[in-house]
Amino acid sequence: MKVALLHNPKPENRPPGSSDDVFEEYDRPETIAAIAGALKGLDVDVELVSADRRLPWRLDAGRFDFVFNIAEGAGGRCREAVPAAVCELFGVPTTGSDALALAVTLDKAMTRRVVSPDVPVALALLIESDDDESGLEGLTYPAIVKPNDEGSSKGIRADAVVSDRDEAVARSRSLRSAYGGRVLVEQFLPGIEVTAGITGNGAGTAVIGLMEIAPVSHDTRFVYSLETKRDYRSRVRYHTPPRLPPVVLERIETLALTAYRLLGLRDIARMDFRLDAAGAPHFIECNALPGLDPDHSDIVFLAAPRRTYVQLVQGILVDAAERVGVPLG
Repeated sequence: MKVALLHNPKPENRPPGSSDDVFEEYDRPETIAAIAGALKGLDVDVELVSADRRLPWRLDAGRFDFVFNIAEGAGGRCREAVPAAVCELFGVPTTGSDALALAVTLDKAMTRRVVSPDVPVALALLIESDDDESGLEGLTYPAIVKPNDEGSSKGIRADAVVSDRDEAVARSRSLRSAYGGRVLVEQFLPGIEVTAGITGNGAGTAVIGLMEIAPVSHDTRFVYSLETKRDYRSRVRYHTPPRLPPVVLERIETLALTAYRLLGLRDIARMDFRLDAAGAPHFIECNALPGLDPDHSDIVFLAAPRRTYVQLVQGILVDAAERVGVPLG
């Protein structure tokens, strides 16, 4: 089988005047090499394919049997969907979710609409323009302010949590100016943050692990911010499983599987939850294209007690091939 490893390599230099997280979603060469090495263990021929504007021509010329998709794309809120849509146009099966699911899940507000009320979400307001700011009066504070259409914690910094409407307005305007998109202002939940990894399809869908993300400091407004992720070894401790009662863990697993089904996800995804003051879990967001960096990615960490890195990566392709009825090899 000839497999295209579809990706966006992280450029060495960012454009002048751009934010330092402009390429945060893109993959390091080490990550791409690690994934390719794992896939070769399945006795498939792996070719690296960049998901840039030449992608349609590369797919047409490559005559690939399958695509292993980790491409983040480029552009606005539909960017993750574009590479998958191109693959669908050319009739090449891909790992992971389809273009519709990828477009929906990159949009935090849209994701909330799909999963709620089956899955609890915190109160929130989507800000598209200054005219929407009047609705901020009705929110409960503190609140967290974040770009609505970004991933990899882009725009979520140490100052993401605000105490009142005035701070929410200022932060919202700053983010809309910096990222050129909409902003979600969401009630800040003070409890433990837990992320859930899910793999498989249909009856084979399963939670492969839950992980608590705990701050080293006793910060009552802890946010898994961009700065924290970049310095996770000194700022956080990961607990697998989370230090929560079995009944709460079971509840999070049930909610994660429900969200996976409602969003129409395939093969792999990661769901983020946060507990409220009473200890009840609420859905925060979904990553339908979770990072597979062997040294930095949450889904790799949470899966480690049950699956090695190679098993995790290979399992994605195995599940996808089974889903579409294409034999490996």
